[in-house]
Amino acid sequence: MMINQRGQTLIEALIALAAASVIISAIAVVVITSMSNSTFSKNQNLATHYAQQGIDIVRSQSESDWIGFLTKGGVFCLGEGATDLGSPSVCSSPNINNFFVREITITQNSSGCGLVADKNAKVVVKVSWADGKCSANIYCHSVSLDTCLANINTVSAP
Repeated sequence: MMINQRGQTLIEALIALAAASVIISAIAVVVITSMSNSTFSKNQNLATHYAQQGIDIVRSQSESDWIGFLTKGGVFCLGEGATDLGSPSVCSSPNINNFFVREITITQNSSGCGLVADKNAKVVVKVSWADGKCSANIYCHSVSLDTCLANINTVSAP
């Protein structure tokens, strides 16, 4: 008995094409997700580096001139290549590689440091960035490091 098989090859070809499309789409999604995660990890590592760099700059200033450092307080915008805090100012745009925003907040005589209240400063360095996952003009990712500094040159009276 002979059955009419006209068009069967066309249907088989369409099924194979659909299966190949599904497989290629799944591979594309995996690759794009992997690249996005890799980029995020890279940016997070860079932000951590820039935050540590900010703490090192502040620590260096406090160690070289504690009396002058005591006059520093508030929020500072520390751009790329900067070695001095300058005057307090809030960052309104990226200041590192036109991508990251680094802000340093110094609180003099902080009770949160667990040290003698009038001889310390709490320093918080926050590095933020935005990517395609963020709403427009909002830095939704950030790395924040904080430390407490004290005058290492203070000699206690006997």
